[in-house]
Amino acid sequence: MAPRKTGTVTGASLDKGNKGKKGGLTGSKRVTGEAVAPTTIVETLESTAQPTPPSVVAKLQEMGATAQKGAQTVATVVNTASAGIQVMNRYASQINEAIKSTDIDRSPTAITDGKVNTSEILTHASVEIDSAVSQLDNAEATQKNIIIARQRNYVGVAINNVKLKQDLATLDLEQHRLIGLLIDGKTAHVNNEKKAVQYHRAGVGRDLELSKLEQDRELLVQQQIRTEGTQNQTELIREQEQLKVAKLREEIEKQGFEIQNISYEKKTQVRD
Repeated sequence: MAPRKTGTVTGASLDKGNKGKKGGLTGSKRVTGEAVAPTTIVETLESTAQPTPPSVVAKLQEMGATAQKGAQTVATVVNTASAGIQVMNRYASQINEAIKSTDIDRSPTAITDGKVNTSEILTHASVEIDSAVSQLDNAEATQKNIIIARQRNYVGVAINNVKLKQDLATLDLEQHRLIGLLIDGKTAHVNNEKKAVQYHRAGVGRDLELSKLEQDRELLVQQQIRTEGTQNQTELIREQEQLKVAKLREEIEKQGFEIQNISYEKKTQVRD
């Protein structure tokens, strides 16, 4: 069950002279006797004018709609709906004429001279009671106003509760963002350490390649020594082969002499 809410009581409702009067609870100016300044069409137009509308015609039409609302306000002040409608139609016709006559001047003074013609407005005023408006007794009106005030209190508390939850949701979001930023910072730190390790590994890889380079240079020197030795052996091998050839010739010549000697001995034996 929803808790009961207490209505808001103004200073005007505490005045004994205002008790029991219609509007006495909310401190209406009709009850307190304060003067109510009539809202004129000119003031309404000046308060709703825009400096740079997308289209002059569209803006003036929008001003015409605002003027109609202003005319209804005037009708409420003078307590006559029929006179307000007449005023509204008169100013609406003036605005329509202004739409046709100008497409350059966007100031509300293009429609009126900026002055309030009070006497002309009051000529349309009437004190006749509009029978179409329903009536309420003071007691019943006060009771209904109290109920409405309590209901407004309930709605106001509900709205503030929703705003509180929105603030809590915003706080939760910001906390998660903070955690995310902290994680990003830790991640960046780890990535920097990883880059540092990669840097040292690159240095070790460089030194390893330098060591391989020195080893390759030594192997090159050794190979150059072997090549020089092989080159020196080539001349000796050439001389060795030449000696082999000379020895083979001597053997062949010796065998030839032996054959000739044998032939000579055979010829000598035959003669004998």
